Amino acid sequence: MRCPVAPDPSAALRQIREATDALVAEGRPAEAVEYSLSALAAVLDKVTELEGLLRRLRREQLGTRSERIPADQLALLLAGAPRLEGPEPPADRVAETQQDAVLEQAIAAQRAARPNDGRPARRGRLWHARQIARQVHQVALPEAERRCGTCGRPQRRIGEDVTRRLEYVPAHFIEHEYHQAKYACGTCKVGVRRGTAPAAGLERSVADPSVLAQVVVSKFVDHTPLHRQHRIYGRSGVDISVSTLADWVAGVAERVAPLVEVLTDRVRHATVVRTDSTGLPVLDPTSPEHVERGTIWCYVGDDRDVVFRYTPTGAGASGPWEFLAGRRGYVQADAASVFDRLFTGQAASAIEVGCWAHARRKFVALVETDCRVAYPLQLIRRLYRLEELATVEGRDPGQRAALRGEHSVTVLDTLQRWLLTLHGTEPPGSELAKAVAYTLKQWIALTRFVADGRLALDNNVCEQQLRDLALGRKNFLFAGSHEAAHRTAVLYSLMRTCAQHGVPPLPYLTDVLRQLATESAPDLRELLPDQWRRRQPALAPIAPLPDSPTAPIPF
Repeated sequence: MRCPVAPDPSAALRQIREATDALVAEGRPAEAVEYSLSALAAVLDKVTELEGLLRRLRREQLGTRSERIPADQLALLLAGAPRLEGPEPPADRVAETQQDAVLEQAIAAQRAARPNDGRPARRGRLWHARQIARQVHQVALPEAERRCGTCGRPQRRIGEDVTRRLEYVPAHFIEHEYHQAKYACGTCKVGVRRGTAPAAGLERSVADPSVLAQVVVSKFVDHTPLHRQHRIYGRSGVDISVSTLADWVAGVAERVAPLVEVLTDRVRHATVVRTDSTGLPVLDPTSPEHVERGTIWCYVGDDRDVVFRYTPTGAGASGPWEFLAGRRGYVQADAASVFDRLFTGQAASAIEVGCWAHARRKFVALVETDCRVAYPLQLIRRLYRLEELATVEGRDPGQRAALRGEHSVTVLDTLQRWLLTLHGTEPPGSELAKAVAYTLKQWIALTRFVADGRLALDNNVCEQQLRDLALGRKNFLFAGSHEAAHRTAVLYSLMRTCAQHGVPPLPYLTDVLRQLATESAPDLRELLPDQWRRRQPALAPIAPLPDSPTAPIPF
């Protein structure tokens, strides 16, 4: 029975009351209650629908894409959850709330005891003193001003005040001109020797390795397209054409490609490999639209080493099936079908690790329309808070696995019971049923993290690497060719690996290009970012990776 439709709300209420009174008068009170409840349910459904529509419109107008759930909204959703969820009695819900409170207190206590949490302490200044040049100026009063204004006697020094000023010196170029003296024997007339100038970063190029590194870092770390760099360098008095800059980028990519291959081998042999992909527009004159959509595959080994691979299509045969062929270790990815062959023995026999961020995202999408999702979101949040507790306590992988076995398993059992109960009662076509089915289908992969403390709950580390590439893509829009796309993948691999190891990319790439330009071939393994960083103890890291294998999720 639906709520009577009337243009006036008071008329609708009058109709409901008249119908209810009639049923009671006929001796059918149960039907009267059922009629009233159905009318109320219809009104609540309409209110929920309108509220969801209003929130979506506000979010679209404000451009908000965050998955964060406001505290007041979460409380409102949880208030309605016990009536609608069913699987858990109210007493259990009270116990769960107490568990969350105890967990929050434990995390707060650990953070108070370890305020740095494994990260560099914040300083009072906005810059890091060891990364900039410092000039100390002694400012003293002239002799004539050091006399007391009352008695006229000389004043003695009693201390000093320290005032800091941060000065900006615009970047500039220096042209080095090497006059190489030549020597020859006046008697033998055989052979000529000359002084040796520093090796060029690239053959037949005037660019020093420092300039080449600046161009590459500007594009692939700061996301500055080459035509913008052309204008920036022009303001410094150097006119470098865009085509020359493009040739330099191509030359650097070819020079460091063997180094990235060494990095690739290390990723393939990592304990845990994370993978995901994103699109990249590529200019292609043979295409009807002159633009093809290629695919950039990302592979992250043990949360540190990052390798990008470009393929003209998104087919798995040229992507993860080839890159991870024969792998038997952990592979963490989303539930996309392109990764299935990695776990079935067709391309590899890897161990699948699921991503809770993807599973959670499907419930987050329903927050505004179905208050029942507040309960699973609360349980998933508890999983992440347990991971945060392990991080602030400084637990190693074995200790982290013990914490998961003691507490995370209980949370997962509760969540699974809720999912199974709803799976049997919810209409299969509803969005909530689809979210539940997705989670249950991936349950084994999603819960594999419990037994091994080296595994993370989600694949966010890999997505963070792709987010950096997506930011660059918004600036330079496309790759100029399929070859340029391959070079893009090579250079992003090196730059993102630097970021994961806390290595400043500019001095690193400058030094590596200088060593690769020498006649004696260096050991490429010693030029990888982590090995280079090990030989630079005085160099402060720019962004060390947190100790936890799991990136925090917003709530």
